[in-house]
Amino acid sequence: MFEWLLQLWPQSVVTQTLVVGGVVGVIAHNLFKKRYNLPPGPKGWPILGNILGTRIAVVLSRIDVVTEALVTRQADFAGRTDICFVNVITEGGKDIANASYGPTWKLHRKIASKALRHYLRGDNLSRKVSQSLKTSTKLMRKEPGAFDPFPYLSLAISNVMTGMLFNKTSKDTDSEIYKTYVVNLDNFMKETADGFLEDVIPLLHLCPTARFRRVIGIAGRMGEAVRIEVAAHRETFQKDEIRDFTDALILAQKEAEEENDPTLMSQITNTHMVHTITDLVVAGTDTTRNTLHWSLLTMALHPDIQKKVQAEVDSVIDPDLNVHVSDRDRLPYTEAVLHEVMRMRTVVPAGIPHSTLCDTTVGGYDVPKGTMVFINHDALHFDPEQWEDVNTFKPERFLDSEGKMGPKPESWLPFSAGRRVCLGETVAKPELHLFLAGILRVFTISLAPGTQHDFEPRSTGAQNTPGRYQIVAKSRS
Repeated sequence: MFEWLLQLWPQSVVTQTLVVGGVVGVIAHNLFKKRYNLPPGPKGWPILGNILGTRIAVVLSRIDVVTEALVTRQADFAGRTDICFVNVITEGGKDIANASYGPTWKLHRKIASKALRHYLRGDNLSRKVSQSLKTSTKLMRKEPGAFDPFPYLSLAISNVMTGMLFNKTSKDTDSEIYKTYVVNLDNFMKETADGFLEDVIPLLHLCPTARFRRVIGIAGRMGEAVRIEVAAHRETFQKDEIRDFTDALILAQKEAEEENDPTLMSQITNTHMVHTITDLVVAGTDTTRNTLHWSLLTMALHPDIQKKVQAEVDSVIDPDLNVHVSDRDRLPYTEAVLHEVMRMRTVVPAGIPHSTLCDTTVGGYDVPKGTMVFINHDALHFDPEQWEDVNTFKPERFLDSEGKMGPKPESWLPFSAGRRVCLGETVAKPELHLFLAGILRVFTISLAPGTQHDFEPRSTGAQNTPGRYQIVAKSRS
């Protein structure tokens, strides 16, 4: 019965010793390795474990465990997962969104937050949104019939970001700035939608696939454009006249040089600056434009809600679209509509995966160091224990008895929480609010005649998008 095994058994004593030693080693490892009380999940095979998975991953789907992880134990869950593709495009994690948690990340986060606060003082954001609204709605008015609104929404949001970062904007979708940052971003998101074999088999990055090489090329072109902008800013930089976010980063770098602090200088190199800015270009444009895209579709599908928004914005926003951040307090229903859009259609429903920096616990279970942790935003936003009529679009759920915005519901978390909370939240919220109000001030939105489009996500990779649809934007003036 065992003759075939005996035939396979090596004859060399050395080889026999190696085989026996290997088997004993595997058995010993499984017998004596540290045992964890892991959350429930797929069971591995004896000895071999889950050979198709190289990492332990935990998905948090209830607000109590999400709060425990991101707030109560935020230092434990503040890491990022080591992913080959991300490491290559960020030159080893020299950005903010994907960088390892540590002194360099803390410094960049502090500098970026300070620069954003500086930018948000006064009327800077209001002017940029007003200018961008006028540009995009002017182009939309020229459309003779039904059209795809996505390029105009992309132009609108991109103009705010490039205006904030570089003090530059585009007049239309044919401009070089738009092509550099929006067209490249479109191609980047399309190519990355299905993930990469290189992230499963890291050695493949030594001989990468054609798609991997294409994406690296796209990221390289965007990064080079940012480098050129930074270099141009250095030539005209004046310490007493901070024009935009790039100037604010240059100022921080010069202050580090003046302090002659080698450690500080090593944490804010030109490369770090480029990736920090690129983070904002990508994240600040893509999630916001997709949320606005969902919002317009919502208005087309719910004309009764659209009329309520228009009744509100007509009394606040002037026809010239000179909007102000201070207007937001008088637009609670419009804000509630956006909150409901973000509840039901969170653009990145699993967020950016976290990683545990030490052995820790959550929900009574052990979570080993280095575990990949996902936040299931969809589960939070559709939890029937937290929300009534979870599948019904109901903006009123965010309003109090006086029709004003009530306290933020605990289980509403599109921007995440804790130390890795979205850096751009302070820009995205007023930006979305004023854009939706401005667009509905001048247009009534409906789907193209004879067409239908439901509210179901057309998921592409890690994103929920509504897909492409056509609208008719009827001028209200």
